[in-house]
Amino acid sequence: MYLDWEQKYETGIAKIDKQHKQLFDIINKLHKNVIIEKDGSLVNELLLELKIFTIDHFSTEERVFKKYNYSQEAYHIKSHQNFTKMVSDNLFDVTSTRLVQGYKILDFLKEWLPGHIMEHDMEYVSFLKKQTGILADI
Repeated sequence: MYLDWEQKYETGIAKIDKQHKQLFDIINKLHKNVIIEKDGSLVNELLLELKIFTIDHFSTEERVFKKYNYSQEAYHIKSHQNFTKMVSDNLFDVTSTRLVQGYKILDFLKEWLPGHIMEHDMEYVSFLKKQTGILADI
Protein backbone atom coordinates (compact mmCIF):
# COMPACT_ATOMS: atom_id res chain seq x y z
CA MET A 1 0.00 0.00 0.00
CA TYR A 2 1.39 3.36 -1.02
CA LEU A 3 -0.68 5.46 1.37
CA ASP A 4 -1.95 3.72 4.47
CA TRP A 5 -4.96 5.11 6.27
CA GLU A 6 -4.04 5.63 9.90
CA GLN A 7 -6.14 6.54 12.90
CA LYS A 8 -4.29 9.86 13.18
CA TYR A 9 -6.04 10.99 9.98
CA GLU A 10 -9.51 10.54 11.46
CA THR A 11 -11.33 13.81 11.94
CA GLY A 12 -14.22 12.33 13.86
CA ILE A 13 -16.59 13.47 11.12
CA ALA A 14 -17.81 10.27 9.48
CA LYS A 15 -18.61 11.82 6.09
CA ILE A 16 -15.23 13.57 5.84
CA ASP A 17 -13.30 10.50 7.00
CA LYS A 18 -15.10 8.35 4.42
CA GLN A 19 -14.21 10.85 1.69
CA HIS A 20 -10.58 11.01 2.82
CA LYS A 21 -10.35 7.20 2.71
CA GLN A 22 -11.71 7.26 -0.85
CA LEU A 23 -9.01 9.77 -1.80
CA PHE A 24 -6.39 7.41 -0.34
CA ASP A 25 -7.91 4.58 -2.40
CA ILE A 26 -7.70 6.55 -5.67
CA ILE A 27 -4.08 7.48 -5.00
CA ASN A 28 -3.26 3.85 -4.18
CA LYS A 29 -4.85 2.73 -7.46
CA LEU A 30 -2.73 5.29 -9.30
CA HIS A 31 0.38 4.00 -7.54
CA LYS A 32 -0.46 0.41 -8.44
CA ASN A 33 -0.99 1.29 -12.09
CA VAL A 34 2.16 3.40 -12.45
CA ILE A 35 4.73 1.98 -10.05
CA ILE A 36 3.78 -1.66 -9.56
CA GLU A 37 2.35 -2.51 -12.97
CA LYS A 38 4.47 0.09 -14.83
CA ASP A 39 1.50 0.43 -17.15
CA GLY A 40 0.19 3.97 -16.98
CA SER A 41 -2.93 3.16 -18.98
CA LEU A 42 -5.19 4.32 -16.17
CA VAL A 43 -3.36 7.54 -15.28
CA ASN A 44 -5.73 9.96 -17.00
CA GLU A 45 -8.79 8.04 -15.85
CA LEU A 46 -7.57 8.01 -12.24
CA LEU A 47 -6.52 11.66 -12.30
CA LEU A 48 -9.94 12.58 -13.65
CA GLU A 49 -11.58 10.48 -10.93
CA LEU A 50 -9.36 12.19 -8.36
CA LYS A 51 -10.23 15.64 -9.70
CA ILE A 52 -13.98 14.99 -9.76
CA PHE A 53 -13.97 13.39 -6.34
CA THR A 54 -11.85 16.11 -4.73
CA ILE A 55 -14.12 18.83 -6.13
CA ASP A 56 -17.05 17.07 -4.43
CA HIS A 57 -15.08 16.56 -1.21
CA PHE A 58 -13.83 20.15 -1.16
CA SER A 59 -17.35 21.46 -1.69
CA THR A 60 -18.48 19.40 1.33
CA GLU A 61 -15.81 21.03 3.47
CA GLU A 62 -16.40 24.49 2.04
CA ARG A 63 -20.14 24.33 2.82
CA VAL A 64 -19.21 23.62 6.43
CA PHE A 65 -16.80 26.57 6.46
CA LYS A 66 -19.51 28.93 5.26
CA LYS A 67 -22.20 27.52 7.52
CA TYR A 68 -20.09 27.92 10.65
CA ASN A 69 -18.12 31.04 9.67
CA TYR A 70 -14.74 29.35 9.79
CA SER A 71 -12.16 32.12 10.08
CA GLN A 72 -9.52 30.32 7.99
CA GLU A 73 -11.94 29.61 5.14
CA ALA A 74 -10.11 31.65 2.48
CA TYR A 75 -6.73 30.11 3.31
CA HIS A 76 -8.16 26.58 3.27
CA ILE A 77 -9.99 27.17 -0.01
CA LYS A 78 -6.76 28.44 -1.59
CA SER A 79 -5.12 25.16 -0.62
CA HIS A 80 -8.00 23.29 -2.30
CA GLN A 81 -7.60 25.39 -5.45
CA ASN A 82 -3.86 24.72 -5.59
CA PHE A 83 -4.47 20.99 -5.30
CA THR A 84 -7.11 21.02 -8.03
CA LYS A 85 -4.78 22.98 -10.30
CA MET A 86 -1.92 20.53 -9.75
CA VAL A 87 -4.15 17.57 -10.59
CA SER A 88 -5.57 19.38 -13.63
CA ASP A 89 -2.13 20.38 -14.88
CA ASN A 90 -1.04 16.75 -14.75
CA LEU A 91 -4.28 15.46 -16.22
CA PHE A 92 -3.95 17.65 -19.28
CA ASP A 93 -0.19 17.26 -19.71
CA VAL A 94 0.09 16.28 -23.35
CA THR A 95 3.87 16.64 -23.43
CA SER A 96 4.54 13.62 -21.19
CA THR A 97 3.75 9.95 -21.39
CA ARG A 98 1.12 8.62 -19.01
CA LEU A 99 3.79 6.97 -16.89
CA VAL A 100 5.69 10.24 -16.57
CA GLN A 101 2.43 11.99 -15.63
CA GLY A 102 1.87 9.37 -12.95
CA TYR A 103 5.40 9.62 -11.57
CA LYS A 104 5.20 13.41 -11.46
CA ILE A 105 2.02 13.55 -9.44
CA LEU A 106 2.43 10.55 -7.11
CA ASP A 107 5.11 12.21 -4.97
CA PHE A 108 3.01 15.35 -4.73
CA LEU A 109 -0.10 13.37 -3.72
CA LYS A 110 1.72 11.29 -1.11
CA GLU A 111 2.92 14.44 0.62
CA TRP A 112 -0.04 16.71 0.03
CA LEU A 113 -3.01 14.63 1.19
CA PRO A 114 -1.71 13.43 4.58
CA GLY A 115 -0.13 16.84 5.21
CA HIS A 116 -3.32 18.66 4.30
CA ILE A 117 -5.40 16.46 6.58
CA MET A 118 -3.03 16.81 9.52
CA GLU A 119 -2.49 20.55 9.18
CA HIS A 120 -5.48 22.20 7.53
CA ASP A 121 -8.30 19.76 8.15
CA MET A 122 -7.48 19.12 11.80
CA GLU A 123 -7.45 22.88 12.27
CA TYR A 124 -11.05 23.28 11.13
CA VAL A 125 -12.04 20.13 13.05
CA SER A 126 -10.64 21.71 16.21
CA PHE A 127 -12.66 24.84 15.45
CA LEU A 128 -15.82 22.81 14.89
CA LYS A 129 -15.35 20.74 18.05
CA LYS A 130 -15.45 23.95 20.04
CA GLN A 131 -18.92 24.60 18.64
CA THR A 132 -21.63 22.67 20.48
CA GLY A 133 -23.06 19.74 18.53
CA ILE A 134 -21.65 20.71 15.16
CA LEU A 135 -19.78 17.49 14.35
CA ALA A 136 -22.98 15.49 14.50
CA ASP A 137 -24.65 18.01 12.21
CA ILE A 138 -22.32 17.64 9.23
